[in-house]
Amino acid sequence: MFGLSAFSPALLGRYLVVGLFNTAASYAFYCALLYAGVAYPLASLGSLLGGIFLSFVTLGRYVFVSRLRGRFSRFLMVWGGLYFLNIGLLNVLIGVGFNPYIAGIVAAPPTIGLAFLLQRFVVFPPAAETPGAESASLNSDNAA
Repeated sequence: MFGLSAFSPALLGRYLVVGLFNTAASYAFYCALLYAGVAYPLASLGSLLGGIFLSFVTLGRYVFVSRLRGRFSRFLMVWGGLYFLNIGLLNVLIGVGFNPYIAGIVAAPPTIGLAFLLQRFVVFPPAAETPGAESASLNSDNAA
């Protein structure tokens, strides 16, 4: 179906670096809103919404090198599903005795891995497996 290029070390590396950047930027936005006097529930909401949009753009453009038009609803559905899956995993881990902090650490790697797969193959599927196909597709789209 898809070749090994769908899992290249460079792609995985970009995914992790962009994910760290997005997390730091979302947290910085949350802090800036708090500093500006916004109540923490609204600051958290603003940070979440900003983080979702930032992640969509940065993952689509810089990680998966894909056009963005028509993909945002899939992105939201994938992250909605991942949220509920993560909550279920946390519930199981806490139920067998993990404290919530450790459960969050244990649940993160499988959630991150599944997020990569779903974004790679559902939200931003690879172009045809020919060299240059993705960049040619981007050049012809030119817009988000």
